[in-house]
Amino acid sequence: MRALEAALQKADFKNGKVAISDKTIEELQNVKSKFENMLTHYEMNIQIQADKNHVYKAAMEKARMYVDHFIQVLYLTSERGEINGGIKYYGLEEFNGKVPPLNTEEEILFWGNKIIEGEQQRIRNGGSAIYNPSIALVRVKLEEFKDAAIFQQNLKRNTQRTYNAMQELRKTTNDFISQLWNEIEESIDTEVPKHKRQIAQDYGIVYIFRRKEKKTLTAKELQCDLLFDFA
Repeated sequence: MRALEAALQKADFKNGKVAISDKTIEELQNVKSKFENMLTHYEMNIQIQADKNHVYKAAMEKARMYVDHFIQVLYLTSERGEINGGIKYYGLEEFNGKVPPLNTEEEILFWGNKIIEGEQQRIRNGGSAIYNPSIALVRVKLEEFKDAAIFQQNLKRNTQRTYNAMQELRKTTNDFISQLWNEIEESIDTEVPKHKRQIAQDYGIVYIFRRKEKKTLTAKELQCDLLFDFA
């Protein structure tokens, strides 16, 4: 953006000769507008994703808490002998009375669905429902989390889509900037390299030299300056 803006700002000065053709100036305006719009769209998607992330995190924490609490109550009820053998319905035998990992989205959804299915199966087989929390409330919190997760995934896809488009646009924009800078350098009417670079830099061209190149340029420029002063 800085490169495009610098060139366009210089091209707006019509008092003297501009080292950019009218055709290139028109293309410069179009390229800048297109890149700017894409950048704005990309930044907007990032901001929306960040703003909605707290809703997703809150729903995730709530779902984790309800799944965790239900399993703990399930263990206590089983320990009191109120649902003899009931643990088998939920696939929790291998955890020996401990709550399975609920650290990720996948783990919360997996065990949330497991306990919902297990509780329904146990009740169908004549068992009494567990309350505080009830499985209906666990299901509600899990569904809210699923909705939040799907919404957040859609936001991520939108951001990734605009990011990919941005990367493609960067390639074509960089190609245009390269052509633009070549045209500027060719249009500057001076044979003194140092002076040419100084003028080109006003158009936004950035020069980066290696150490050896700097030494070579310094020697050449010193010679040119002496010749110029002598003339």
